Amino acid sequence: MQGNLTTSSSGGLGSMMGGVVGVDSGWKFFNEGSSPMEDGVTVMFIMHQHALVVRLHTNSDHVDHIETFSRPEGAREGSIAYAAWKYTSSSSDSSPIDEEPVSWLALVWDRRVQVAKFVKSKVIKHKDWNLDSAAVGVAWLNDQMLAVLNLRGQLCLFSKDGSELRRTIFILDGLVFDDSILYHTHFSNRFGNPERHFNNSVAVRGATVYILGPSFLTVSRLLPWKEWIEALKRAGDWMGAMDMAMKLYDGHTQGVVDLPRTLDSIREAIMPYLVELLLSYIGYVFEYISIALSNHTGKGGAADGLIDADRSLLTEREEQYARVGGVAVEFCVHIGRNDILFDTVFSKFVAAQSGGMFLEVLEPYMLKDMLGSLPPEIMQALVEHYSGKGWLQRVEQCILHMDISSLDFNQVARLCREHGLYGALIYLFNQGLSDFRTPLEELLSVIQNATRKDATCYRMLVYLKYCFQGLAFPPGHGIIPRAQLHSVREELLQFMLEESKMYTSEVFKGFSSSSRKCPNMCYLLWMDTEATLEVVKCAFAQENFESTSSTPDASVSKDEDDTNIERESQNILLQGVVDTIIHIVGLENEAIHSIVVGTAESEESELWPTVNDFGYIIEFVSFFISNKRAKSSQRVLKHILKYLTSSSTPSYDDKKMPTQKEVLQLFNVVPQTDWNYDYVLHLCLDAHFHQACGRIYAARNQNLSALDSYMKDIVQPYHAFIFISKKLFQLAGDEALSFRSTVISRFAELVNLSRECAFVLFLDHFQNQSQQILSKLPSDSRSHFLFLKTAMEVHLSGKLDFSALTGNEIVERLYFSGELEDYLQRLSNFPKFDCNLVSMIDELFEPYLKLLCQYEPRSVLKFLETFDSYRLEGCLQLCLDYGVTDAAAFLQERAGDAESALALVLAGLDEKISQFITSVENAFSQISSKGSSEIEQPAIVLKTNEAHPVLDALRSSIGLCQRNSQYSDPEKSQSLWFQLLDSFSEPLQKLYGSKDVNGKGCWSEREETTNGHPTGKVFSQQMVISAYQRCLNTLRRVFSQFVGEIIEAMAGYIPLLAIMSKLLSDNGSQEFGDFKLVIHRMLSMYLHQKRILETAKSVIEDDSFYTLSSLKRGVCHGFAPHTFVCCVCNFSLSKEGVSAVRVFSCGHATHLHCESEQSKSSSKDFQDGCPVCLSASDTQARNRSPVISENGLPRYPMVENEVPYGIHRNHETDHVERSRRLQQMSRFEILKSLQKAQKSSYLNCTSV
Repeated sequence: MQGNLTTSSSGGLGSMMGGVVGVDSGWKFFNEGSSPMEDGVTVMFIMHQHALVVRLHTNSDHVDHIETFSRPEGAREGSIAYAAWKYTSSSSDSSPIDEEPVSWLALVWDRRVQVAKFVKSKVIKHKDWNLDSAAVGVAWLNDQMLAVLNLRGQLCLFSKDGSELRRTIFILDGLVFDDSILYHTHFSNRFGNPERHFNNSVAVRGATVYILGPSFLTVSRLLPWKEWIEALKRAGDWMGAMDMAMKLYDGHTQGVVDLPRTLDSIREAIMPYLVELLLSYIGYVFEYISIALSNHTGKGGAADGLIDADRSLLTEREEQYARVGGVAVEFCVHIGRNDILFDTVFSKFVAAQSGGMFLEVLEPYMLKDMLGSLPPEIMQALVEHYSGKGWLQRVEQCILHMDISSLDFNQVARLCREHGLYGALIYLFNQGLSDFRTPLEELLSVIQNATRKDATCYRMLVYLKYCFQGLAFPPGHGIIPRAQLHSVREELLQFMLEESKMYTSEVFKGFSSSSRKCPNMCYLLWMDTEATLEVVKCAFAQENFESTSSTPDASVSKDEDDTNIERESQNILLQGVVDTIIHIVGLENEAIHSIVVGTAESEESELWPTVNDFGYIIEFVSFFISNKRAKSSQRVLKHILKYLTSSSTPSYDDKKMPTQKEVLQLFNVVPQTDWNYDYVLHLCLDAHFHQACGRIYAARNQNLSALDSYMKDIVQPYHAFIFISKKLFQLAGDEALSFRSTVISRFAELVNLSRECAFVLFLDHFQNQSQQILSKLPSDSRSHFLFLKTAMEVHLSGKLDFSALTGNEIVERLYFSGELEDYLQRLSNFPKFDCNLVSMIDELFEPYLKLLCQYEPRSVLKFLETFDSYRLEGCLQLCLDYGVTDAAAFLQERAGDAESALALVLAGLDEKISQFITSVENAFSQISSKGSSEIEQPAIVLKTNEAHPVLDALRSSIGLCQRNSQYSDPEKSQSLWFQLLDSFSEPLQKLYGSKDVNGKGCWSEREETTNGHPTGKVFSQQMVISAYQRCLNTLRRVFSQFVGEIIEAMAGYIPLLAIMSKLLSDNGSQEFGDFKLVIHRMLSMYLHQKRILETAKSVIEDDSFYTLSSLKRGVCHGFAPHTFVCCVCNFSLSKEGVSAVRVFSCGHATHLHCESEQSKSSSKDFQDGCPVCLSASDTQARNRSPVISENGLPRYPMVENEVPYGIHRNHETDHVERSRRLQQMSRFEILKSLQKAQKSSYLNCTSV
């Protein structure tokens, strides 16, 4: 509220102050119902630019300043703020120990609202925000809501945090703004113009806002919550009314009065009305639907009449009821009144013959876990309704989302059994009773007479897999507690091993008659053997026993003990499972069981196990035996080995172990006393299991036979080398010598098996017998070459590539974790080998070169380029003998005979060119005239395989000529280049000499025509001519390109005149068109180089012109001093009695007589420079030494923070423009002066 206002004509406080708000006995209280404070009152003075909050002491004239609010940026000039206070007994934002009263202050300045709280004699800013129109008044409704009036005639309600709650118009119909609110113009703005001010025009009492107008009083009342909702109902906005009711239930009471403070009290107060509101809405909509339908059918809305009248209206009726049902469910769930939903609301839908629609509306809320339980009668109705529509799967999903503790367990279980909802049934027993066995019994009773591959069987397998893995079923319902997991697994496995009691089942009869027993597992094995065994494996996975405890040592020890106990218990169960499967199949017998399910005479009878099923069982048993998790008899092992070594064994899964590896793993874990080695060896030999045979021979100490078996394994050859290394370390005496001599005698075979591993073996065990081994290798030239190649690779690079040998490293580590790991580690340490091959390499160089020429002639040149010290004559002769021309040419060039080297490179060029031309002709005979343009054809033909030898010869020859042109005399160099040019010019001359087909002469006759068109024969001949002509043109372009490349390459070594003379002398009798492409290419190269020179010349000239222009500008104008003060005497340059001054290029200026006096006193002559700068430069020169520049002149480097001479001028930044003379200078003199230190120039001038 605002106090009395006073005005003054001018100059006083009243001209600046817009109002006062405060507490005093003579002032209006801003805290109604409160008493003044003992030490004074707090008031606010509002002025045009500021609002001051001060404390006035009642017993003295002292005033305490508390806070100043400045006019916000953007507020209209001349606007005056409106303020409102609100007293509260306590602040929700303050701490409980704060006992001082709290007052809220609202200050509105034009369009800016500021809210602050006054507590503990301090003003704390709370929130500020902008309005969309200038404010004309402000008042607090309570401590949470603020009423603001604006110039648009709107009454806006805001929370103290700035959120807009309500907005309405307070201007009555037919009136304007000035008729609705009272204002005065007692205040003037800073320009002396009167301002409208709306002081004391707004007042608040409770939830009512009073607005004083010129002739009437406007009263605006904030409706209580119930009247507000009723107003929405009367307006037909039922959704708005229910939305507001739910917000009130959630405690969102901003903008609402007449409600308790706490949330529980609010809910208790409004709950009866909320229920009444919902039932009123349902009754209203149902009555509307009934009236609408009765008006359409004329039969009171009966369903039968409706169907006969208009089926589309029936759909609309269902949609209306579904919409009402959704609103009712949402509302009841929100306010927590499910009793009203399932009692009163459901009965209304049943009475309206829409009970099924109501049940369907419940489904999405159950799937979202918003409805966790249903009464028994509703559950019964839901199942019956969905069953009638065939939606039982959806019922099951609903049950999975319910809270089992709130359901009628027996009723839901009965409904699940009746309707086959086995997923829900499992969920009920697992979550409700922690019973994991009963669901298996229920499912087993269903599948006992089902067909194979039945869906229920797979549901049962999925349930078992989830339980074995520790996951709750169905998916997405968490995990089984770890403390309970072991007992769950044990319980389920015990059930699978129990004898079946379903005596009437065909499966029971078939298994009992064959194996004398039928465990519950038999039903699953018969349904799907592979899937069943994979599920059983999940119960015995190794990771099930990994300890996850991170507790202290005592707890860890206890967890390890518990884990060991669980592992032992699981192994006992696993042995029982393996024994049961062995007994069922009959692996203890010579012949396995064949179980007939169904009568033998029936067409529907089936045999078990099939071939694939038997393979799955064998692999299952073998897997656990090889991992030392289970044991078996010798007869069972015999069946396993017979199956694994059978040639008809199918490949069931690429991810499973290779068959031979399974056999080897069995060798590792089964005691040797359990093997019949003769029988097993016979099986392995027939199956070509070389590693297994080697293992058996090694166990019998038949080392040579074992070595022979390992060497037959070419897929994984490193096993042979592992065996050899192992035996060389183990054996001793004569046995070791015999084995070593055998290895040496078969070393050539080992090299062929794996040259890398053989070389490692040589370095490890046979370096002392190197001569003996090398003497035996020449008998097998291939192995000799491979061994020497490996030695050279080690000598040159120091490493070998073993990637091809360790491709199956991961698989191998499963079986030979010891031996293979050590060997692989040995290979990885290969670069660390301590071997001296230098002396041996020199001896083996020429033998290796001879073998390299035989087996890899393309690698000879690269090999020779790597070495420097070898006999040129011997190596050259070898290359010539084996026709390795590129290497021979390299050696000839290295010997200094460039002509012979070039002749070798060009040897056979005619044959290569002939093959290339033939391939082009064949290609053109198969390509249509539109297949490729003439421009693209040369690029295409150069990509053919026949073109590569020609291109290689061309580029090798060019490189040879370029290398030798740098060191040989011009005549010799010219001879080389011209010899190369002739080699490619002659084919080009022959191509231009083919004049028999040119498209002009002999094929232009037109005798054989029909109506002016060629006949078929003539047309075929023309097609041949066209293809041949295009082939010639392409070849001419290609060989012209070859000749052009040669000319471009020799241009840097042979004078252009000599090249042109060569071309004219050799081709003077030819037409210009024959060599037009070559000459054009040469001239284009000349033009390109000429253009480069012209460009460089232009750049240099432009740069020189710019430099000279800059120098000229610098000498054609005078210098301006930085200041008009002499830098020596610090007096003005224009003082009386001064006839001349000197201005330096650096910007300093001196009187001439001052300079002369300083020269005498300092014994220095400053005719060549500024005294200030020269003094500074002398000081710096003493601290640095000169550096000789590129032009031979001394140059002094700049020190840190030093400014170059002349750069410090503000008005001229280009140092080049400061010349020491004004007269015109020649270019030579200007360029010469740039190398010297610039000197100052002076200008005589009269004083101003």
